[in-house]
Amino acid sequence: MHRILSLDPDQKLVVAHSQGPAAVLAGAGSGKTRCTTERALRRLAEDRLPPASMVLLTFTNRAAAEMRDRLQQGLPAGAELPFIGTFHAFGRQLLRQHGSRIGIPARTTQMDGEDSRRMLDTLLAGVLTDRRRRQAAIAVHEACTARGLDIAAEGDLRAFHDALSAADFGPVAIARCLQRFRRFETQKRESGLLDYSDLILLCSRLLDACPELAAELRDGYRDITVDEAQDTDGAQFRLLQRIAPPCRSILLVGDDDQAIYEWRHARPDNLKDFIAQYRAQVYRLERNYRSRPDIVDSAARLVAHNSNRLEKTPRPVRSANDKPSLHLHLYTDTPALAGGIAACIQRSLDRGLAPDHIAVLYRKKRMVRDLESALLEHGIPFEVRGSLDLLGHADVRMMLAAARLAANPRDGGALIRLAELIPGLGSRGVGRLLAQTGSDPLAAAADLRPDTATAALELHRAVERLRRLGPKALARWCRETPLFSQWLQRRRREPPPGSRKYPRLQAVQRILDKRLGAGDAARQWQQALDALAATGSDDQGNGVVLSTIHAAKGLEWPEVHLAGFTEGLMPLERDGRVQNAAEERRLGYVAITRARECLLLHHADLITLDGGPQSRPTSPYLQELGTSPRQQDHRIKAAAGDARPKTGNDWLAVMREQLSKT
Repeated sequence: MHRILSLDPDQKLVVAHSQGPAAVLAGAGSGKTRCTTERALRRLAEDRLPPASMVLLTFTNRAAAEMRDRLQQGLPAGAELPFIGTFHAFGRQLLRQHGSRIGIPARTTQMDGEDSRRMLDTLLAGVLTDRRRRQAAIAVHEACTARGLDIAAEGDLRAFHDALSAADFGPVAIARCLQRFRRFETQKRESGLLDYSDLILLCSRLLDACPELAAELRDGYRDITVDEAQDTDGAQFRLLQRIAPPCRSILLVGDDDQAIYEWRHARPDNLKDFIAQYRAQVYRLERNYRSRPDIVDSAARLVAHNSNRLEKTPRPVRSANDKPSLHLHLYTDTPALAGGIAACIQRSLDRGLAPDHIAVLYRKKRMVRDLESALLEHGIPFEVRGSLDLLGHADVRMMLAAARLAANPRDGGALIRLAELIPGLGSRGVGRLLAQTGSDPLAAAADLRPDTATAALELHRAVERLRRLGPKALARWCRETPLFSQWLQRRRREPPPGSRKYPRLQAVQRILDKRLGAGDAARQWQQALDALAATGSDDQGNGVVLSTIHAAKGLEWPEVHLAGFTEGLMPLERDGRVQNAAEERRLGYVAITRARECLLLHHADLITLDGGPQSRPTSPYLQELGTSPRQQDHRIKAAAGDARPKTGNDWLAVMREQLSKT
């Protein structure tokens, strides 16, 4: 029998659950990953489920890798594993195996979200000259597809129409947008392209078109687990319903208090709907094993101000520390705040805390510049996460576009991105190339203006050379191809060729070298694109982590600094108002619960918002925490020691306050 003696009573109930629908409401630090893995191991070992009958769906590749490692450690060496991966990875595998039934070839090229939007923007440019209106139309398209609506399905057209109407598009514009939406779908299919929404929508289309395949999948699956269920969107929930096994053994694990992706069309109500529709057994993991009691209690009091949430009561397991775990530091402005954070970190390092045991979290990426400067001034090693992972950098995206075009000459999304390498090749020129009926639109570049045509044909020859060289030479091709290296220099973010070895491009090449196997050129290019699609971030170092709150979800550190605990940043205001107060409060909850030992909140009186520098008080969440963090006021010291005060009024106010104390 599988041993579950080391688990707490609530975790044991989850691990012991066998058949039937269930929802696990797992709070921060409750050990849900371990609990989910233990249940999978028990089902495989004790219930004798065949690995092929089990599916474990995660929200990120990182979470999938962690779960895979844990399962491998608990199973005999060489044992077969169930499917473990994201919804998108599941969809990619299903389409590769069965997509030909609806005209999707096994070998396709994957577009990222930005390239997908560029491609749709190029198509809409012919009917909407105002870029803001095109962006609004793209937002409607993305929202509809996230709901699981299929533009190719006649029954879904009305929903697209109504969504465009709600976005203030008139009848003529609606008709034109719908025509371009459908053209976008057709062009992707003709070019052998898939975007992320396709990996979900086309699977639903496949199962609807092939009921015998849907029945085969449902009969074959006996246990499906969905991690971070609060982050699923409508399309993913629809797909889950289509593959639900007859025994209804579906386990949704999540926490609506950590639902922070509604802006990306996640639907936290999927958890509630699942519990209601499936009459699911509800388990609660409320013990927090991560953080000190004052951190757990403050976070719980904060998120409790949200209404319409699933009931749960987080309880700390760890004992209280001798010293307070929550601290509030006050500064005059953002540069002073950044300097104060660096000084706090330096003191922690001097006490022996390792740099990678410290994180600085923030709501807006623009705070990175001041934080980087302050840490550099103190000589503190750091790494930035969340704002740009490896695949988020423009040079890596351009590198990936070259690889995609080498693998698939009709990849319109890659061609649109690579057009940046050619000055003068705008949307109209790219549109003319994509309108060509041949197998390689770039080969028709001779029809462009003479100066543009010369560079475009040069790019065509370079891509042909890359196709012959293969993915093992991708980084070398980027360095040695003049159009690519000149583009890097124009951006002024990379040195001239030869002065260094382009570390990000080399990092991509290392990933490819590790994962490329044997096979012909076409197979190797497909392997290369699959490897890059499964890559979440660059190799991590050993420095202090600078991260957005969103990117910190699922991670933890002994010491966490929250930069910008200020009204306007926490919660974030756009155009002078908080757009989603409940989600902003959940972001605060997630940020606080990343800390194990110590949480430091940093406020600046003067912060830069959309309208420029503004004087703001501390975050209103300070009152909702229900506790009084130990406070340190650095404002007088910081301003008085600054030989160049920001304004005369600031200087005068400081002097008056100092004089009043003499």
